[in-house]
Amino acid sequence: MNGFLGSPILEAAIGVAMVYLLLALFCTTANEWIAGLLSARAENLRAAIGELLNGQNIAEGGTFLEAFYAHPLIGGLMKDSEHPPYLPVRSFSTAVMDLATSHVKGPITFADLESGIANLPDGKVKTSLLALIQNTQRDLARAQTSFENWFNDAMSRASGWYQRRTQLWTIVLAAGITLGVNADTLEILRRFWVDPTFRWRAGNVPGWTRAALTADAWGWFSRILGWCLTIAAVSLGAPFWFDLLNKFMNFRGAGRDPEAKR
Repeated sequence: MNGFLGSPILEAAIGVAMVYLLLALFCTTANEWIAGLLSARAENLRAAIGELLNGQNIAEGGTFLEAFYAHPLIGGLMKDSEHPPYLPVRSFSTAVMDLATSHVKGPITFADLESGIANLPDGKVKTSLLALIQNTQRDLARAQTSFENWFNDAMSRASGWYQRRTQLWTIVLAAGITLGVNADTLEILRRFWVDPTFRWRAGNVPGWTRAALTADAWGWFSRILGWCLTIAAVSLGAPFWFDLLNKFMNFRGAGRDPEAKR
């Protein structure tokens, strides 16, 4: 039986990819739910800002980090004292500049900013800000852009932290989902190959049966290998399998529609 596409191999590959997509969607949803429950993005942002602004006192007493969060531009983004998951870069740079020039009322100049930073107590933030304004040609707008780039660089690092943490959770969730539904890649491939009717019923293929629980040593070795393949595939994420399936579905033996090339 050739099936819908006339190629058992292609149909089996599409069927497996559909299983991976379905499981990856469950995994992504669970990951987002956990991230929201734990306020993961907000805590990640808090840690990144702490890396930038910690270890610095201000002349009025207290720390620069505390003054930053007490600033109206930043405090206005808080809801019930909860840290926001995102922070506009312009709000960050404006708040930092305002804190550095708290001795000035009204519009500021580059000289005001430079003297305000110089008058800060010695600390990590003072050193960083002095370095950031060095190559701005004494232009206030360039100084603010430099502060914004500083923040964006920190957010890039924070994004890397978050992605690594998310990837760890993804692997754990992928393992749990795979074992929970017994999504054995090798068994799924076998069933798709033997029974063509299963190739377009991807959601019905995984599952535990009495036979699965009474396998011999070789059967368990094969199942564990199949689980590992599924976990690795699901960990790639739903967008990967969605894009791959789109490429499969757009496959045509005669090539693309000439109209699509125009």
